[in-house]
Amino acid sequence: RRHPSGRGARSALPSARELPAAARRAMASAEDEAQRFTKKLEGIQSRVQELTLPAEKRMAQCVLDCYNRPADYESIHRCVNDCQQKMQTVGKKVQGEMDSMQKSIQACQQSVLKRLEPRMEGARTDPEAQRSLQQEYEQGVGRCFRDAEPGLPDMEARIAGYLKQASEAVRGAR
Repeated sequence: RRHPSGRGARSALPSARELPAAARRAMASAEDEAQRFTKKLEGIQSRVQELTLPAEKRMAQCVLDCYNRPADYESIHRCVNDCQQKMQTVGKKVQGEMDSMQKSIQACQQSVLKRLEPRMEGARTDPEAQRSLQQEYEQGVGRCFRDAEPGLPDMEARIAGYLKQASEAVRGAR
């Protein structure tokens, strides 16, 4: 999986060694924001994994129940498929939430880069202008993470709701 920081967009700007202290602070701040955001996202992923366990257990029990009732081969496998389908659907929803958050951050980073692009050509031969652009870019990237952060609790709540629904749906599939 690609990291949500979108590191590939930085190549047109100078390296950290070429930057003065103020620009290095802005860069460190953006990296700090990315690390802080990533840590929060990892916490959500960990809690989501815990929330997944009851639904997975119900799915496994549902599958076992399919084999424990008298039926023909086709009926049993249809039952098993129904049990598994509910978890596959919720898995896609959870992945969609994560992908949406990542794409939102990447779009923000691209927006920052696009906003600075017109000035990049003129800065090619001006180290001071390059440093200024690098600093603006890093500040913009940091802002992307800060702007996305308030959406994390809502995303986690939606995912928890999907898992609860799936758990209840699996219970009803038997």
